[in-house]
Amino acid sequence: MNAEKKFGMETDISEKVLTTTTVDPWSSCEIQKAQLEDPTIKPILDKKLNSTDRPSWQEIAPESPATKRYWALWDSLHLKDDVLYCRWESDNGSACRWQLIIPKSRIPEVLRETHDSASGGHFGVMKTLSKTRERFYWDRLRADVEKWCRECHTCGARKGPKTRTKGRLQHYNVGAPFKEWLWIS
Repeated sequence: MNAEKKFGMETDISEKVLTTTTVDPWSSCEIQKAQLEDPTIKPILDKKLNSTDRPSWQEIAPESPATKRYWALWDSLHLKDDVLYCRWESDNGSACRWQLIIPKSRIPEVLRETHDSASGGHFGVMKTLSKTRERFYWDRLRADVEKWCRECHTCGARKGPKTRTKGRLQHYNVGAPFKEWLWIS
């Protein structure tokens, strides 16, 4: 008699808990995969992975305008665990930060976190822009943040109309000249 039967611990395969492994969407592997799937980032990442030399303009000229803008940042772009980052340094050199290059497919997720979430707080364009730039970079980041905040239903519901409506002018009948003025005195 085995120990399971002896202690009344018979196990059935249907009772066993099956564990599933979940993939972390922010792991280096997943981010690199997303960067390689992005047509604007892929040419730059491929060049960075295969060579340290900056590609010539002739190689980049047929690419999209966004890819050309990444190419212009070549010296600021670096690989960490085969993932593309932008190294931002303050003008006086006192501060430096690493910004993950975000593929287009991940932009809504980042903006939901930096603007819509409880930590984002729906604070508007400038604070969302600042919060996003602390950790991330992508082509046309500012325009995307402005559009996201402008189209946010929660922010729109809290704000009043853009122009205040003015009351219509009305006639005010007075019986005699300076009658109201005399009445006030």
